[in-house]
Amino acid sequence: MPDNKDSNPKRTHSLEDHLYGGDYGHSHEGEEAFDHDHDHFDADGRLEDNPLWIQDHVSLLSVGIDIGSSGTQVIFSRLNLRRMGEELSSRYFVVSRETLFQSPVSLTPYRSEELIDDVELGAVIDRAFAEAKLHPDDIDTGVVILTGEALRRENAQAIAGLIAEQRGEFVCASAGHHMESMLAAFGSGAARVSHDSGRRILNIDIGGGTT
Repeated sequence: MPDNKDSNPKRTHSLEDHLYGGDYGHSHEGEEAFDHDHDHFDADGRLEDNPLWIQDHVSLLSVGIDIGSSGTQVIFSRLNLRRMGEELSSRYFVVSRETLFQSPVSLTPYRSEELIDDVELGAVIDRAFAEAKLHPDDIDTGVVILTGEALRRENAQAIAGLIAEQRGEFVCASAGHHMESMLAAFGSGAARVSHDSGRRILNIDIGGGTT
């Protein structure tokens, strides 16, 4: 009686084929349908490339333009934000900042006692972009702040709006005296020291035209 059994029986598909390890790849022979998922993850992949990580971490290129009574300065920063998903929050918080370029302080140009020289001011800002090797299209967010005597000029609001429109995706803010003093307190670090030490600290901002 002939022996119909295959001397080399075909290996059956089993759960062992799906054990994790360095050699977890396998193939299916024959026409059998195996109902399972292939969740093969690249162990060497960067965490930053994970879609979930990308969704919770945002990096923005920011520009700040400070137009003061006597001086104007431009600064470009990289802001890294993170959403606190473990707290079921949809808000993003700044977790780190990196200064990319800080322009020298230029004299705020005035056309007259009542008007800011918009052409000269635009040249100051454009020069900062060129020195930083950046284009307005590269900017994700930013702010234009007018303070002191510059804020009181007749064309201050119009200039702030024009700068915001032409030089990036800005949030335009015209600072009054209260906002200016608050920015000085936070920018100098006085607010942080006061919070950490539990002490009341007086911060005095002496500007070119207002104090």
